[in-house]
Amino acid sequence: MRGYALADVPLESFDRQYRARCRVQRPDRYRLLDALPADAPSIARGGGVSYVGASFGNGAISQDLGAFDRLLAFDPQRGTLTVEAGARIGDVQRFLLARGWYLPVAPGHPRASIGGCIAADVHGKNPARDGTFRAWVEAFELHRAGEGFVQVDRARDAGLFDASFAGFGLTGSITRATLRLARPPSALVLRRVPVADLAEAARILREAANAPVLYGWHDARAAHFGRGVVRIGLASDPVASLPAGGDAGSDLPASIRALPFALWNRLGIGAANTWLATRWCRAGQAPLPLSDALFPLNRARLYFAGYGQAGMVEAQWLVPHPRFEAFAHALSECVARMRPRIALLASKLFAGTPDGFSFDGKGIALALQLPHPASTAQRAFLEALAEIAIAHDGRPNLIKESTLDPHAVRRALGGFEAARMRLAHHNPAGRRTSELARRLAL
Repeated sequence: MRGYALADVPLESFDRQYRARCRVQRPDRYRLLDALPADAPSIARGGGVSYVGASFGNGAISQDLGAFDRLLAFDPQRGTLTVEAGARIGDVQRFLLARGWYLPVAPGHPRASIGGCIAADVHGKNPARDGTFRAWVEAFELHRAGEGFVQVDRARDAGLFDASFAGFGLTGSITRATLRLARPPSALVLRRVPVADLAEAARILREAANAPVLYGWHDARAAHFGRGVVRIGLASDPVASLPAGGDAGSDLPASIRALPFALWNRLGIGAANTWLATRWCRAGQAPLPLSDALFPLNRARLYFAGYGQAGMVEAQWLVPHPRFEAFAHALSECVARMRPRIALLASKLFAGTPDGFSFDGKGIALALQLPHPASTAQRAFLEALAEIAIAHDGRPNLIKESTLDPHAVRRALGGFEAARMRLAHHNPAGRRTSELARRLAL
């Protein structure tokens, strides 16, 4: 149902922690963005692959912008692309790679929309080198109820420009954007550096800060906590047999059907970690297809299905360099004491400046994914993790973390109230809303 009609649709967050029946509008003409009453609660919806309920919920009408997915203007001399906000990042990358350009910053899921990348201010495969998505956006257009279309860039309205990154769609519906591009590496070679713990991983990450691809994988079991490998993707001479961009048919679906049982119990996690340690945690190097580097989640269908109907939760914290080793030690002790089930533990290097609710700063980020987050033991560990991270000046990634409440976020983000007020200035009646906005009292 398109245009003026509203469909009653069941929606859920990618981590399966929030579900709701929602009214959804699917406009296919820009004039239909004004079809809703100006005072109706609403929120834009792009690819619908946010880990949290950022594009639905709290009584809002979700405006699905998937029909607005055209590439509008490409300048191969300047290296810029103007695109509608509903375009998927995977499709955009395929178009650009075929023409000798790409976006250095892309989230792991290829079905994320360009508007969603702005609203979440996503990071890519090496945020220390490339920054977050805002670094690659020259300008964008917003639709705001009662105001129509507003052109925004750093010179024209710096306040609105900045607030919209990690503004979670609360400043208006992003309808198009002009992106700055870069030349892709001709080919990549993946170097593997085994590490004994998180402190060693942090040192290797800092030494490889300029690599196009840089992240660590770690065993999160108590007996092996932090052991793993840092993967460094380096530019190399072209290898003709390596595909550059993949194809749309190989993209991870927006919604993955869960297995009827939970694969990631203690036995499953142990078996997976043992297999990955045998396969990955050895020094060496191998060619890396750029498509695999850009969208590693395309190979993760079984992994996400394995969480079962109970779903998963991701906790992602960025800890400043001077505090990271103490944080890692405290986290290791907590894991040894509480023995949570952690299916994934990954590390990344950041070198930016935090602004508002953005996930950026100078330090090391850890991402943990846990099954059965509603169980008492798992929930207790997540709460303990938050306390440890806050005690070490950690900064949470709000677009990934679905368990934090306003109290914890206020403690973690010293500028929480200023950032909230900045969003409220551009959303004075609070009509732009979502489950994420409700949960965090934005």
